[in-house]
Amino acid sequence: MPAKQTPANDTDAASRMLQAAAGLYAEKGIGKVSLRELTARAGVNLAAVSYHFGSKEGLAEAVFETLSRRVNGKRVADLDAYLEALGTRRPALDRVLSIFVAPYLETGNEQEGVLLARFIVQHRLEPSALTRKVISKHFDPMAKRFIAALALACPHLEVRDISWRYLFTVSAVVLTLTDTTKNNRIARLSGGKADTSRTDELRVALLDFLRSGIWGDAPNADRGRRR
Repeated sequence: MPAKQTPANDTDAASRMLQAAAGLYAEKGIGKVSLRELTARAGVNLAAVSYHFGSKEGLAEAVFETLSRRVNGKRVADLDAYLEALGTRRPALDRVLSIFVAPYLETGNEQEGVLLARFIVQHRLEPSALTRKVISKHFDPMAKRFIAALALACPHLEVRDISWRYLFTVSAVVLTLTDTTKNNRIARLSGGKADTSRTDELRVALLDFLRSGIWGDAPNADRGRRR
């Protein structure tokens, strides 16, 4: 059945489209959702997408912007609250990392975390002016806050080393989260002994890996100069 006509004064249409798009992108992948499928779920006509977002791509970018603003705002607020409560004490690396990965693995919001990871990977592969703006506005300030917190948690490391390890952390998280289906690769490779679709198991394994990778030993200065 075709989607109903969207009244000109339907101020909720944009919100419904954002919600419908986010749900479908999380379920099927960003590039696998048709415009008709999306408008049918939102209860709008095809013209509404162009009217509110310019195009299907514009809608996807708006979902990315909305999700990024909300998720990173909460992540920074949680980090600030933790650091403030510590006073002059050194933050625990485990706690800083838990706050960082929470949006991707939070119970009840797993689909949202997967969607955010997919958007980040999509930006890496095909960046646009808008996704660059979203990264600059909502991710770069958050990243600097976490790099500073990680530096406090790991006083034996230079900021340069922390910055590298933060980059590797992001890559490990987002690439892992893009493959959490029942037929995920690690489940096949391990014969089911490891499985990214088991969220609690994934959280423990991922945090163990990140903790070891970030803490590590300080790089050898002479080796760094030779590279």
